[in-house]
Amino acid sequence: MVRLTNEHILVIGDRERRMQTSVASALPAASVTSVQSVFDALAELHAGVYSGVLVNVDPLESRPDAATRALREASGEARLVVYSDPSREPLSRTLLEHGADDYVIAPAEARDLQQLLAIPAVREPDPVDGVDTAPPIDAIQPLLELPMTDIVLSAMLEHPQQAIKHAVQAIHERVAPMIQLTLTPAGEPIPVSTDDRAVITNELRNGENHPVGTLVLELPRPVDELSAQHTLGRIAQVLAKMGQIDDRQARLQKLAITDDLTGVYNARYFKHFLARILEKARTRRFPVTLFLFDLDNFKKYNDTFGHGVGDEILKQTASLMKRCSRDHDLVARISGDEFAVVFWEKEGPRQVFDGIQPASRLPSTPLIIADRFRKLLGNRDFNEFSLLGASGKGVLTISGGMSVYPYDAQTADDMIRAADKALMFGAKKGGKNSIYLVGGDEDAALGASD
Repeated sequence: MVRLTNEHILVIGDRERRMQTSVASALPAASVTSVQSVFDALAELHAGVYSGVLVNVDPLESRPDAATRALREASGEARLVVYSDPSREPLSRTLLEHGADDYVIAPAEARDLQQLLAIPAVREPDPVDGVDTAPPIDAIQPLLELPMTDIVLSAMLEHPQQAIKHAVQAIHERVAPMIQLTLTPAGEPIPVSTDDRAVITNELRNGENHPVGTLVLELPRPVDELSAQHTLGRIAQVLAKMGQIDDRQARLQKLAITDDLTGVYNARYFKHFLARILEKARTRRFPVTLFLFDLDNFKKYNDTFGHGVGDEILKQTASLMKRCSRDHDLVARISGDEFAVVFWEKEGPRQVFDGIQPASRLPSTPLIIADRFRKLLGNRDFNEFSLLGASGKGVLTISGGMSVYPYDAQTADDMIRAADKALMFGAKKGGKNSIYLVGGDEDAALGASD
């Protein structure tokens, strides 16, 4: 037999009684006391025993850190939870550093309050033939004994941006086979409880509040499902915060590798990617083509139309190159009006290299893409650069140079030098509006005679 100890909840600063209504819905057996000020709350806490304390950030706003610490000390073993409307969430979060156990956004969902405030059940012996038997071991005990801090930190350090997935796997491995903990993707079927096993679920969301999936906990019966729900809820909260950190890391990483004007990759990431893809090409034996290009006479556009229009030209140029390229090719702005494109064969080698380096042989796809891009850029009927007006429309051209691994160079630096040489001493000196290939003859220059 299971006896649930009644919760005694103290609610502070709930002038519109919305939080009391939420508590009554979440914990109908709970006894709720409401006060308006921190001073009244401190007096109440010294006079009675409470299992949970809910405090609005509004009464704390003048001295939130000191008030929270005072409430923490007076609350004893009770859970101290801050609540606020969404606009005050940053303040609520900071109070975790001063003694609050958690925070919740008002109006609070019943399930959230159950997870935050429900206290574990107390088991009493089941009578058998008039004799009390020893209480069974609670099925959730292995979960309560997990070193969650170690599991979380290991997942975040070893698997950044996939920390939630690996943390769930690590927890599962420690408690299986009696307990099963899985993360079911959104939209997939979820197991149902049976006579032998209880299924407890908790929806998991990421830092953007988008559903990640459902956390599914399967336990053998007998089990106190309320305690299991509370335990799963605490695990879900930890995982959700990991998701927020993952999202923040992903945003910071994107900022670190992206050109803020054009949205394509920046020079730092371009060099990193080129070196990595060459390592892959050596193992899998496929060609890699580097295309460097810049806008002819770009300074004239800035001087004639202004830097705002010049920036727009750079953005539209990057966008057009992205649309001309394949999804797996890399487009980067490496300085000013200079761009780089790395073409590589995702499907593997078209030919097997025998270690001999013949004259430059350019795979056909990068050549077709680059020349199509060059022609679209200078097409008078192309509307992408209508912002230049009648006098400027259709006069935008590029000059480019190409080098190919393994024929023209073996390293990233050598490929860049070779392509840059073709750009400067081939395309530029050959009359601009053209693309030159390393080691090519006159037929290898595209566009010079268009």
